[in-house]
Amino acid sequence: MKKIAILTLLLFTLFTAIAQKKQIDTLRLALSKAKTDTMRYVALRKLDMAYYLPNPDSSIIFAQQGYLLAKKNNWVVNQARCLNGMANAYGTLADYAKSISFYFKALKIARELNDLYEMSLINDNIGATYVQEQDYKKALPYLRLAQTQTNAFALSHKLLFIHKHNRAVIYVNLGECYMYMHQADSAEHYLNICYEDCKNLNLTDMIGAAQRDLGEVAIEKGNKAGALQLFRQAVINDKAVDDGENSSIAYLSTANLYHKFRQQDSAEYYAQKALEAAAAGKFEQDVLNAGKVLYAFYDEDHNLPQAYKYFKITTAAKDSIYSQDKVKQLLSLDFDEKQRLQEIEAAKTENRNKVRFYVLLAGLAVLLLLVVIFWFANKQRKKAYNLLQRQKQETDLQRTKVEHTLVELKATQTQLVESYNSISVLSEIGKEITSTLNLDTILNTVYEKVNELMEASVFGIGIFIPEEESIDYRMAIEDGKRYMPYRRKMDNKNQLPVWCIENNKEVFINNVRKEYANYISEYTEVDHARLDDGSKFKSPVSLIYLPLTVEEKVIGLITVQSFREGAYTQQHLDILKTLASYTSAALYNANSFETLQATVNELQLTQKQLIQSEKMASLGELTAGIAHEIQNPLNFVNNFSEVSIELLEELQQEAKAGHNADVISIAGDISKNLEKINHHGKRADSIVKGMLQHSQSGSGAKAPTNINALADEYLRLSYHGLRSKDKSFNAEMVTYFDEKLPLINVIPQDIGRVMLNLFNNAFYAISKKQKTAGADYKPEVTVTTLTENGSLLIKVKDNGVGIPDAIKEKIMQPFFTTKPTGEGTGLGLSLTYDMVVKGHGGSIQVDSVVGEGSEFMISLPVN
Repeated sequence: MKKIAILTLLLFTLFTAIAQKKQIDTLRLALSKAKTDTMRYVALRKLDMAYYLPNPDSSIIFAQQGYLLAKKNNWVVNQARCLNGMANAYGTLADYAKSISFYFKALKIARELNDLYEMSLINDNIGATYVQEQDYKKALPYLRLAQTQTNAFALSHKLLFIHKHNRAVIYVNLGECYMYMHQADSAEHYLNICYEDCKNLNLTDMIGAAQRDLGEVAIEKGNKAGALQLFRQAVINDKAVDDGENSSIAYLSTANLYHKFRQQDSAEYYAQKALEAAAAGKFEQDVLNAGKVLYAFYDEDHNLPQAYKYFKITTAAKDSIYSQDKVKQLLSLDFDEKQRLQEIEAAKTENRNKVRFYVLLAGLAVLLLLVVIFWFANKQRKKAYNLLQRQKQETDLQRTKVEHTLVELKATQTQLVESYNSISVLSEIGKEITSTLNLDTILNTVYEKVNELMEASVFGIGIFIPEEESIDYRMAIEDGKRYMPYRRKMDNKNQLPVWCIENNKEVFINNVRKEYANYISEYTEVDHARLDDGSKFKSPVSLIYLPLTVEEKVIGLITVQSFREGAYTQQHLDILKTLASYTSAALYNANSFETLQATVNELQLTQKQLIQSEKMASLGELTAGIAHEIQNPLNFVNNFSEVSIELLEELQQEAKAGHNADVISIAGDISKNLEKINHHGKRADSIVKGMLQHSQSGSGAKAPTNINALADEYLRLSYHGLRSKDKSFNAEMVTYFDEKLPLINVIPQDIGRVMLNLFNNAFYAISKKQKTAGADYKPEVTVTTLTENGSLLIKVKDNGVGIPDAIKEKIMQPFFTTKPTGEGTGLGLSLTYDMVVKGHGGSIQVDSVVGEGSEFMISLPVN
């Protein structure tokens, strides 16, 4: 008894130890030096509680060791506490199936000990886990029971501090539950009490959660500024106690608040922070929540790559948390708990019947005694006889009641077994339905599985099209024969499917003529469709319509119908509801995939058009340079043509005079002039061909290319193009071309575009600096070519304004530009990167210092 008392006292101080944040190394040292099982157990429990948020895997290990130690020493209540610790850690890992399993085991021990304190803690934890699972209807009874038990414990033991601490924990969970159920007043009531207790008792590990939840309530009541302030305080307090999970939740609440008021940049920033905090702590549920929000934000921005990225993160987290095995485990645990409670109730009933039986035996004994005593008294004998008859009647009545109760219990047991089997089958069906993104495959699979589970003489799935106010029946089958495609208009309100869609509720009828008035005012046969073979449909007698919903939004309906009365039971309705939830998710995923694929195709087409537009834009910038370059050879052609005409006239005069020597000399001059005319004509032809190649929409074939000639040509074209826009601009062009540079196998027009982009950017940078620099500034662009380690290097260096470090990593991104609106598309360097890296297997590097200049280096493989 003394050991147990000491142990209880030590466990009572656990909250103080955790609040003081003892170092993990100190706890491990204490564990290694523990000389008794009691000291080892206390150290293990402290380590379990210290690790459960930052490192739940380690928490599970220490809780397991503590449980084995408690079992060895038959410390029953401590076994429950260790099981509770393991459940907490699994909950942090979002493994709710294992978490609930260990909570129920701990709860069983606490009930057997009739320990109100432990029962209240465990019931609160179970309720909190169901809140995380977003099953608020299941959570609320456990949380209310925990509230009742902790109050009863406090009254019986007069432990005010422990009571207020436990009340704060339970009330924050109650507040969250009511908050998610959109009952703002109830949520605010419990959260305010919790917040005051946290401040008064200095419960630093809970203040952040209470502030965050009060912020959500403030949003519900329209107080944006107050909510934002509470979220910021929550983040500060959660970080102070290293609570990564609540930090993630607070960040996500902040993101949703900014999104609600259309401040998209802030919303995306805080959602990113929420995802980072959740991922760092391996909080899968919070990773899922943050990923869903980021996916929605980027989808609204039409930022497809980012949206797809977070769609994948969300899908992975959802698969981890809501895998079919875990769903099956949760349903099984819930079933086992209900069955165990029914067995307890049956045992109580059996005990009551035994008591009654023994009472009856006692009564019979008394009667027998009376018969012996008053054997000779006729009057008393008659009374005794009458009394015996009455007792016999009561006994017969009790026996009948017992037999009836046994029959009911057997029926309940059969129903529970059938429910369990249905859950197992439905879990496998759901897995099959959601395993594909093909719409026709989904519809056919649902039809096949429904026919296995219930009568479906008529089966249909309709897709609701809000903009057309109609229901499109993508699949409708009667006795195995398909209906021809058809639609129902929503304008006729006296239609059961229309009522189902508009009210987002099921229609459950076992006799249409008698029960239709529960839903619509008038029922008429609507001649809406024909079967594929041309025959008319038959009228159903029993039917079920269920809405298909995604996040409370109706996307369609599912129906089963029968030609006989009373075809469906509540169990059929429950099965169809489960199938409807799987079908809704599958249809939503299939539709999202189709939309995503269409958007990808559209973006790819737009990308091709933008690339061609950028090429034509750069061609426009080249026009002035090309004109200047063509003008030089044309001037030579014109000049030498005029001189040749004069020489021909002189040749004719000398020939008439018979001066043969002069004729031969003049003919030689004319021949040289014609050679120069031919040379400059070819030069002009080369420039025109280069311009045509630059404007082509697709990349040409690779060919051996003189990089020096290509660089020299595009350098001058770029320079003269800029000069045509700004006559005051002047710059020195310095070239260091390696004369031994080999011909390299590249696509000339693509590498020409690459050089043009780099030259244009270099001239733009020095032009921009020239406008603010002093008279001593000499703008200069240097181009260098060389070979090094089997690669050909092209360096373009300028002494312009330079590139800030903050944007250096962004300059290769599509549509990013530092130029004013109308002066740049933001595609130049992006296309340059694609043509060098993807098109030629090369690389591009940037070295820049703000205010001093930049150098771009392109590396191309020689072979």
